[in-house]
Amino acid sequence: MFREMWVALRHFIHDFFGAALRGARRNRKGLLVFLGLSFVGVVVLAIVLLQATASPKFCGSCHIMDTYIESWEVSTHSQVGCMECHFEPGLKGALWGKWKAQSHVVMMITGMAPPRPHTQISDVSCLRQGCHSTEELAQSELTYKGVKFSHGSHLGDLRRVSQLRCVTCHSQIVQGEHLTVTESTCFICHFYDRETAGHLADCETCHVQTKAKIYIDANISLPFVHQDYLDRGVLCGQCHFDIVFGDGHLKDNICVQCHAEPRILLGQYTPAEIHKDHVTDHKVECFRCHSEIYHGIPRPTSPHLQVQTAAGEPGRAPGPRGFSAYHYDTNCVKCHSFDQHRAKRLLYMGTGAAEVADVPSPMYLAHADCGSCHIALTRTPEGVQQTLRLTYDEVIKSCSDCHGAGYDDMAKHWKTILTEELQKAEAAVAEARKEVERNRKAEGAPAAKKLLEVAEQNLTFSRDGRGLHNMDYVLKVLGEVRDRAEKAKELVIPRYLAQPVVMPTGCVQLCHSCVECIETDTVPFGNVQFPHDIHQEEGLDCLDCHTSREQHGLTFLKNCNECHHGSGAGAVECQDCHVDNHNLYQGQNACDEVSCDVRGEKNPMADAVSCQECHTEVLDDKPSTLEAIKITCVECHDDSYAAMVDQDKAAVAQLPIDELRTLHRETQAMVLQAIREGRYTYDTQDLLNAAEKNLKLFETGNPVHNPVFSKELLDRVRDLIQQARKTLQTHTTIRTLPKEAYR
Repeated sequence: MFREMWVALRHFIHDFFGAALRGARRNRKGLLVFLGLSFVGVVVLAIVLLQATASPKFCGSCHIMDTYIESWEVSTHSQVGCMECHFEPGLKGALWGKWKAQSHVVMMITGMAPPRPHTQISDVSCLRQGCHSTEELAQSELTYKGVKFSHGSHLGDLRRVSQLRCVTCHSQIVQGEHLTVTESTCFICHFYDRETAGHLADCETCHVQTKAKIYIDANISLPFVHQDYLDRGVLCGQCHFDIVFGDGHLKDNICVQCHAEPRILLGQYTPAEIHKDHVTDHKVECFRCHSEIYHGIPRPTSPHLQVQTAAGEPGRAPGPRGFSAYHYDTNCVKCHSFDQHRAKRLLYMGTGAAEVADVPSPMYLAHADCGSCHIALTRTPEGVQQTLRLTYDEVIKSCSDCHGAGYDDMAKHWKTILTEELQKAEAAVAEARKEVERNRKAEGAPAAKKLLEVAEQNLTFSRDGRGLHNMDYVLKVLGEVRDRAEKAKELVIPRYLAQPVVMPTGCVQLCHSCVECIETDTVPFGNVQFPHDIHQEEGLDCLDCHTSREQHGLTFLKNCNECHHGSGAGAVECQDCHVDNHNLYQGQNACDEVSCDVRGEKNPMADAVSCQECHTEVLDDKPSTLEAIKITCVECHDDSYAAMVDQDKAAVAQLPIDELRTLHRETQAMVLQAIREGRYTYDTQDLLNAAEKNLKLFETGNPVHNPVFSKELLDRVRDLIQQARKTLQTHTTIRTLPKEAYR
């Protein structure tokens, strides 16, 4: 049977191909036409398929790609097609990429595909013509999140015995980002074995001081300027400690997570060989092998503030209500438990006194901890040396080291005040105790005893906590102690009225009597050097011109014209006090993202007409009114100029200042929330500061002085706020702006 089947098949093949050959010979031209059309069809089909499958829409047709497509759509590469990065340039690169892609399709169909998609992007794709170039990257230095960075040194030199590639640092591993900078790679490289890392782990290697001011939790009304402290020689580690968490060690059994070949698992390889294979030749993220290293200022929500509780369970560093787990000094807790120096620590945190509201120290809110004052850092040729400061005379040196000359004297002044207030509180409690004992049968005696129990408890707490750790809080506690003593006496002594307690909490009483010689030295204000002593001699109080200490004495103008208008006009120039009016009139001092020395269109009268020529009532010690200004305009020009003033006033009233103020406040709230979450906000704060200055120039300068320039200012404000919101969103995975905003 098999022989017959074989004979039949052989005859079929012979007759079929024989007939085909005879037909081809008879129709040679038709065959050539058919083959030509077939070849063209195949080529066209291949081109169509290549183009169709190269679109992001096709790439996103697979559900596992949804996250990647979404992040790509809002990335800086949203106008670049998938294949331009994922395939190397040229036909060969496209065909090879398609071949690998089809292989992945087969694996998906057969269920053999890996659960986590992994792709390789070659440097030649990034450096292709029309994209990036080696020369451009080598010559440019950029700042990313306040860190100076040079592509040239990272791509050209060996880093940790590795030749880096583009995707070593730019990788799709952050949810919601596409080809973003992978910060964990930076931290592992810079802080792995940091004791011997040398300059790689130095703050100055990366961080640059470019911020005019920032806002911190200690006082959101008062800006903090790093440069002031750097100029005094304060080292970064004096304030910023406990900012690196983790050591980047190799994870246990990590190799077997990817490899099963005995020759690899049993082989002996040098670090250079391993890094070449994993970092240079293939894109394997550093954290796949190394444990992650976190670098940043701890915040209340930071997961890196875990400590061991007394029971041995992980917990949070204790803190006052609302500030739980704010920070702690690991240098201290290596030797000291949280129970040691408890009163001092709680006083510094602004909590612990019975029935007294929490008042955290501004130093505590600024993340300064025990070591900031009790450890002096000094840079030497051998490195940074630490010197313990334990005695009072040694500790107060830290005050002047950080804040400048005179602050050690302020600490001595505080100690004098504190000694006096402790003595007053002790005397008040002792006297009240005697009166309660003498009148123990009085109806209010039980209540008086309870008051004194709390007072004595708080008095002991204040004494043990060393009040210099938090003067605001300890003075509040001692004030409460004396107040309770007075109330206790009132409860047991007939017809006795509790006396009000006055504590030395004023600006001069606590600080400015001994710091910066505020009474005798002039200070810059506007365009003048302001003399405090003259104004004090006239009987002015600090709060006549400054806000309360809770807002750290922000300056506001009040009743200045009582002396400087009328007969006092000319003692100072108008622009010395009315700085914003002058700048708006001259069309100057606007802010953009680079500087606050931007000029615009000045008022056409600016070069010819002085302030007093329009505000004539000032010379008569009268308030300047719009009607008087209109009369002056008519006297110099004609009747139409009075109507022109009304038109200008109506025009500026239509400008969207309220809308922009609301937008600015909302963005500030977003920044404050980001600060509390430990996110990077300095670039955003710079932009908002510039917008705030423009708003102040507009509002304080009175836009009627220059309507055209005022409109320019508000346009700049809108642009700066939009940039600020975009910048803030760029550094977070939570996207709230429209997709178009990120392109």
